[in-house]
Amino acid sequence: MKKITWLALVLVALTMSSCGSSKKVEKSPIKTFVMPCSELVSGDGMLRAWAVGKSDNENAARKKAQTAAAAELAAILSRTVEQTTESYVTSLSGGDKAESKSLLNDKVKITVNETLEGATIACDRWTHDEATGQYANYLVMELQGEEFLKKLYAKFGDDKKIDRDLLRKVFLEQIEQTGKTQKK
Repeated sequence: MKKITWLALVLVALTMSSCGSSKKVEKSPIKTFVMPCSELVSGDGMLRAWAVGKSDNENAARKKAQTAAAAELAAILSRTVEQTTESYVTSLSGGDKAESKSLLNDKVKITVNETLEGATIACDRWTHDEATGQYANYLVMELQGEEFLKKLYAKFGDDKKIDRDLLRKVFLEQIEQTGKTQKK
């Protein structure tokens, strides 16, 4: 009886050891990588642009990232202002529309260039790939919507044709919309 029990245990052990896959499970060579600073998007009155610069030289990577972020921020600001202008003008009544749109377009072009000089870096991260020697600089540049509006209002001077409260409301709403499209 002991021999049968012993033999049964050996057979069960042999059977169990042969179960399972003969193939080894290999790990995927693809690593999950979350881009640094990618959580920062436009909203709460801030316009934000994300960029990366890569090079085998740290200074070159930094310049590439800053140039790309500034260009993206300019594009975002330009789109936001264009959408703001359209929304603002459609909110007006009567004959003020054409004159207000022309005035806004003229003043905005000057102000956009001046405002970009006031952009700040909100996030600055580095990676270095030892295998390739490449540096990557991840940047997010941001611009305060209120600062842009202050500079724009200064361009208007005492001109009463612009409803500053309506313009502010529409502009800040457009910043929120920009943030929603950046998250997608």
